[in-house]
Parts: sequence; C-alpha cells; structure tokens
Amino acid sequence: MEERIIDDEYGRGVRLRKTKDGYVDVTDELSEDAERAEDIAAEGTQDTEEISFEFPDFVEEEDEDLIGIDPAEAERIRQERAAEAAKRREEYERYCKEGDEFLALGSFKAAILKYEKALKLDDMPKEAAYGYWRARTENFKEPDVLVEEYADIGEENLEFDLGYETIEAFKQEYGEVFKRRVKELTEEETPLKEEVEEKQGKRRTYLKERFKTACIYFGVSAVPMLVALIMAVIFGLKITSTPDNTFVLPTILSGAAWVVFFIVFAVFTNKFLNALRMYRANEDLSSTETGAKLLQIRSYKAIYEYLLSYSIAEEERDAAEKETAENE
Repeated sequence: MEERIIDDEYGRGVRLRKTKDGYVDVTDELSEDAERAEDIAAEGTQDTEEISFEFPDFVEEEDEDLIGIDPAEAERIRQERAAEAAKRREEYERYCKEGDEFLALGSFKAAILKYEKALKLDDMPKEAAYGYWRARTENFKEPDVLVEEYADIGEENLEFDLGYETIEAFKQEYGEVFKRRVKELTEEETPLKEEVEEKQGKRRTYLKERFKTACIYFGVSAVPMLVALIMAVIFGLKITSTPDNTFVLPTILSGAAWVVFFIVFAVFTNKFLNALRMYRANEDLSSTETGAKLLQIRSYKAIYEYLLSYSIAEEERDAAEKETAENE
C-alpha cells in the first residue's frame, strides 16, 4: 500500500484508494467510511494503492476590500480601522457629553452645535439624536419643531432618522406633551373643518353647474367641426375624379366652414378645461389658505398620534437593553 498526504494546517482530508479490481474508492477522512478504510489498510492488502489529499478550508472574507490582500496587510488594515472607529466613538461620546452639559444649562444653540458634530460620527446616534431634538425643541416646549420636520415626508422617515430607541424614549418622557398637542390640534381642527367644508360645498354646487354647461357646449361645438372636417376631406379626395372640377368649390366651402367651427370649438374647449381645472382645485384642500391649514393640522396630529402609539417589538427591546448593558 502506498499513501501520499498533502498537509495543510487548516486542511480536510480526502482519501483516494484504488482497489485490486481497478475501482477508485473516494473517502472523506472525517466520515465513518474513513475508519473502514483504515481497517482495510491495516490488513495489509497488497493490491491496493491509496492516496490521501487534504484541502484547505477557505474562510470567506466578509470585507470585500480585503479580498485578495496579504493576510498580514489585511490584519494591519483591520487594526487601523478598529483604532479609527474607537477614536470616532470617543469623539462622539465627548460631543454628546458636552451637548448634555450645555443642555442642562439651557444653552440650546450651543448644545445643538455639539450634537450636530456627534451626529456625523455615528450611523445610529441614539444619544446624539435624543439630545439634538431636545435642544431643538427646548426640551419639548416647542414640540412642533420636530413634527414640522416630518409632517410632509411621513412617519417612516421619522423612525429611520431617529431610531426606534429614541422614539421610545420621547414617548416615555414627553408622552403628556404629545397628548396635550393632540388635544389642542383637535380643538383647532373641528371648527376649521366645518368652515372649509361649508365653503367647499358652496363652491362645488356652482362649479358643478358651470362644468356641466361647459361640457354641453364643448360637445355641441365639436360635432359641426368634425362634420366640416370630414366633408372637406371627402370632397378633397374627389377633386381629381371629374374633369370639370365639380368638387373644388365644395372642398373650399367645407374647409372654410371647418376653420370657423374649429375657432368656436377652441373657445368652448378652453372654457371646458378651465371649468374642469377649477372643479378639481376646489376638491384639493391645499388650493386655499384655510384648506392648507387644515391639512397641516391633520399631518401634525398624525405624527403626534404615531409617537404616542409607537411600540417596539419585544426582541428589539431586549436587544436594545442588552446593548445598553454591554455599553455600561
């Protein structure tokens, strides 16, 4: 029996054994078949030839930038990145601490500057985001400053920018402020809604009649214009069909009539489009000042109600608590 082994520190063996019958038996050295192969080898069979290979286990590199780089160089780059990350974290914590100090003193503008620097140093700046909005809203004496930022772009962007832990902290500490604002906005919305709907209803009645009349004139003016156009085309195609130019005059008259009817049609088309535009504008609340104000109140309420109803999943909460404990 002849055995050849290619050694590797991180290898896994594959054994090839040629039997006396001319077959090749492939055996994984980590499997149970390897034990049977060893037993056969121990019997000292003379008509078998065995070769054992060990293949290295290649560990997949998670960082694509380090693929194909010398291991020593890759390790050096990892250490540099770790040192840089530690430095950024240290600066982040320092800015947050300085921001907290200014916030405690009521120096909101100075605190905002510190938190803005901290926000640039971390992808998930929970502490900085929390302090930043406390400073922007002057400890939520002006909560609309936060809500105004996200009233138009929606709650999903709010959660993405602030993070679920920050929103949960706001809910726990400033929930009463949010409830008060919801109540105030509801009281402001009710009379404004009645005013807007009353004016909108009056305009709708008038504009509906105007739009209906414009539709009728639009349709009536379109019929003779199309008839004149069709007649002009028909007579025009027959001009060369007779030697005495019988269809020349009808073609000219039909074309002239089409021009006149087209001008009338264009006038009524313009009136129809204006009536349609005004009817649609009346249905759009943002087209009036009071309607835009009503939409703003509703969007503010939606953000506040979202903040009050926000609840993170249990697994997320556990992960957040675990991360906080590890940081401490």
